[in-house]
Amino acid sequence: MRQQHSSISKSNPVSAKEIAPESFKMIMADSAEVMEYYYRGKIQELEQSLSQLNILENAREIASLCKEIVRIKEVLHSVIIKKAARCSINISIK
Repeated sequence: MRQQHSSISKSNPVSAKEIAPESFKMIMADSAEVMEYYYRGKIQELEQSLSQLNILENAREIASLCKEIVRIKEVLHSVIIKKAARCSINISIK
């Protein structure tokens, strides 16, 4: 009989959500600056949480946090592109 691995380490039962507190909630904002600030803060928070983990004990949590950071960086990239597009439209209108 094979033993199944749990998603959380037995020696340190901490989930990714507990590691990265939800001080940055999902936002609904019109301002690209506000959205950029939010996502930059979220990335910084996740990177700090990531630095506290041990790869031998928290491999799955590390993988989860890394995927979340990559996803948020993609969203941030699109926010910055939209912000730049708006700025160029405003300059061309003047």
